[in-house]
Parts: sequence; C-alpha cells; structure tokens
Amino acid sequence: MNLKIFTWSSQVRAYEVDAQGIVNNAQYLSYFDNARTLQLMACGINWVELSHKGFNLILARAEIQFIKPLKAFQSFHIVSEVEQRGKLRLIFHQTLFVDNDTPACKGINTVVCVDNQRNKPVAIDTIFSVASQ
Repeated sequence: MNLKIFTWSSQVRAYEVDAQGIVNNAQYLSYFDNARTLQLMACGINWVELSHKGFNLILARAEIQFIKPLKAFQSFHIVSEVEQRGKLRLIFHQTLFVDNDTPACKGINTVVCVDNQRNKPVAIDTIFSVASQ
C-alpha cells in the first residue's frame, strides 16, 4: 500500500451530538470509516467500484478507546496509519485529535476483503490488482 499514513480533518455537525451535548459514541465509528475510505481512495481503491467488480471491503473488528468527548462544531482531525497483517487483513490504527493534537479517541480497526460470489475472504493483494483493472 502506497499511503501508510493519512490525515483527514472535519468538524462535528449539530445532528451528531446527543442530549448531553456531546458526540454519540457510535459516531466515532463513522468518523473512522470516513478516514479509512478516503485513505483507500488516495491509494486508488474505490470501494464502490470494487463492489461492482464483485468484492467488498468489510469491517471485521473495531476496538475503540474513548478519551475525551467532542462537542458540536468542534474541529478535529484523524490520523490513520495502515498495516497489512498476513494475507487477509488490513489493520488501521486511527487516532482522533482535537485542540492542538490532544487525543480524543483511538481506534484499531480490521478490514478484510470478501469475494461476493463465494462469500469468503480473499487476499488483500486482490483489491489492488482488481482496482487497477
């Protein structure tokens, strides 16, 4: 993979906060997903096109450590670092930062590629060869 480290910046939207005025825990999964998707696109992997070719990238495991809550309209950025583990898995180490690089949330997310016809995992190298076709 060409792009090992990727940074994505955004801002909390009003609808992402709960009655306590902080970002709902489930929203962090969406933030990390968006960063992973953009990171893969920067490597030439478009998950929509990949799906049309019969392969899906699936989040197989998510580990999240909540450190500091985010509030409405707060700016943040995610640093996402990816490593290939074995033939089947991409491991994304992702950290969401606020206020001068203060960590607010950390995630370790495992992604696998699945052949839609066989419903079985395939080697991660497959997505790079299929994406380039």
